[in-house]
Amino acid sequence: MSKDLFCLKAFDKHTIKNGIENDSSTEESLVQLGKYLAPPFYENSAKQILDASVRKDDVWLVSYLRTGSTWCQEIIWLIVNDLDFKTAETRIQQIRAPLIDTTNYLIKHVDFVKCPKTGLSISRYSNFVPSLEVLSKLNEDDQDKLIQLFTDSLGYVDSLSSPRTIKSHLTFELLPEQLMSVKPKIIYVIRNPKDVCVSLYYFYKTFLTMEIDFEHFCKLFMNDALIAGSIFKHYLSFWNRRHESNILILRYEDMKANTSNTIRQIAKFIGKTLSDDDIEAICKYLSFSNMQKNTACNFQIGIDVLQCEGVYNDTGNHFVRKGIVGDHKNHMAPDLVEKFDKWIEDNTRGTDLKF
Repeated sequence: MSKDLFCLKAFDKHTIKNGIENDSSTEESLVQLGKYLAPPFYENSAKQILDASVRKDDVWLVSYLRTGSTWCQEIIWLIVNDLDFKTAETRIQQIRAPLIDTTNYLIKHVDFVKCPKTGLSISRYSNFVPSLEVLSKLNEDDQDKLIQLFTDSLGYVDSLSSPRTIKSHLTFELLPEQLMSVKPKIIYVIRNPKDVCVSLYYFYKTFLTMEIDFEHFCKLFMNDALIAGSIFKHYLSFWNRRHESNILILRYEDMKANTSNTIRQIAKFIGKTLSDDDIEAICKYLSFSNMQKNTACNFQIGIDVLQCEGVYNDTGNHFVRKGIVGDHKNHMAPDLVEKFDKWIEDNTRGTDLKF
C-alpha cells in the first residue's frame, strides 16, 4: 500500500494514552467493527486532545456526522452570544464555533481496496491539506484564524476567549478527559441512522469525491467502515451518560418538529433566559432556506477551498442539503429498510435508545 494512500485506522483511548502502535490500517484488519475510525494522522493529535484544557463556561456540541450539528451549533452560538445575529451572518461558523477535530476531515477518497476480513471494497484516501496560498485568498478578515484552524485545530480552540462554543465528532472516550472533572455543558445530537446514512452518502460523494452506488455505501455504513466508524458506539457513548446533569441529549427529529421548544430547552440548559420574541427571531434566522444560503453557515468557505484545490465534486448537493426527516424513504427499497431496521435493533438491544 502506497504511503501516500491510507485506509482509516481504529482508535481507542487505551492505545492512544499508552502510545501503543496501531497497525489497524494493514490489509489484514482494514475494518474493525464497532471502533472509532479516523485517518492515521489523527494519531498525532489524539493524545493532545485527550489532554486538552477544558473551561467551566465552555459549551460543547458533539455528534456523529450529518446529524444536524451545523444547525444546532448555530442555535447554541446565538444563545451563548446574546443573539449576535450580525456576527453570525458575517463570520463563518467554523471560526466562531470550531470543530476541534477539523484535521480528521482533510481527506479525499481515492479508490477502493478489498478487505479480506469482510469482503467489502472499502475506501482508501489521501491527505488533503489546503495550501496557504489558497487559504490566504479566502475570507481576508479571518485568514489567519482559518489557516490555524486547518493546520492546528486544537491550538485554534485553545486560543479562543471565553465563553467558547466548541464542536466535535469524536466519541466521548476520545474527548478531553477534563470534561469529566470540569463538567462544562455538553449537548449531543442523535438522528435516525437511516437518514444519517443518506445524508452521509451525499457528503462522501460531494466533499470526499467518492464515486459509489448507494447500496454499496449502505454496506460500508452498516459495517462501521466509514469515517468516525460505528454510529452506535458513538451514540451510546453519550446516551449512557444522558442522566448526567451537564449533558443534554437532543434528537434531530424533535428539533425539526418543534424548533421553538428546542431553543427553549437549550437556553434553559445553558442558563440563559429568552423572550418569545427572541425565540421567534432565532427561528426565522434558522429557517432552512436561510441556512442553505447563509455563507457563514453553509460551508461555502470549505467549498471554495476544495474547488481551488480541484477536489470538489459538484453533484448539485449543498452542505446544508435537505434538512428533512425521513429522507431515507426516498432512497431505500423496502428490503433495505428491513435490513436497516434489524441492524438498528441488534445494535440497540438492551438499551433504551429507540428510533
